[in-house]
Amino acid sequence: MKTPLALHTPSYRLNAWLFLGFLWLAISLGASLPYRYPIHFGLTGTPDAWAEGPGMWVLLVAICAISVGQLHLFQRFLVVDPDSSFLNMPHKKLFMKLPRQRRLVVVRRANRLLGLVNTGMLLTYSAVLLLIWSSARNPGGTGAQVANFLFLTVVVGVVVIPLVEAWGLSRMVKRKLREEGLLE
Repeated sequence: MKTPLALHTPSYRLNAWLFLGFLWLAISLGASLPYRYPIHFGLTGTPDAWAEGPGMWVLLVAICAISVGQLHLFQRFLVVDPDSSFLNMPHKKLFMKLPRQRRLVVVRRANRLLGLVNTGMLLTYSAVLLLIWSSARNPGGTGAQVANFLFLTVVVGVVVIPLVEAWGLSRMVKRKLREEGLLE
């Protein structure tokens, strides 16, 4: 099958590999996870709720697989057609009046944004697994503190980077509309 023109292939492939890495991490850490492990943390990384047995671990991995898989499919099949009525762009009616080739560049950037969001989710879920595992093995230890710092850093990046990218996408649409004389 031919790859859609607007698919941002680097982020799509990166996320496929990251997902496999996440599954490997979940299986390897889950195999050495104690029977009782933390499932909720305060901002300092201190566990304040615990679970027993593999149920919550499996649920966390399943939730990640479903949400990441859904975004992966959206990136591959939904946000790739510059003629699609499903696209949600700033100034959508005017955007659809742009020549197809100019829309294609914008849709590719929107596809990259979706890939970045998916990367952020994979990194966040991986950081959560590391935080749970390290806190279960040695609550309050250095590993748990490093995992908490990693988790908080990833969360900040997951919020900031897509916001900056969405702002850039909006500016790109406005610039292209101005260049075509569709927006003052």
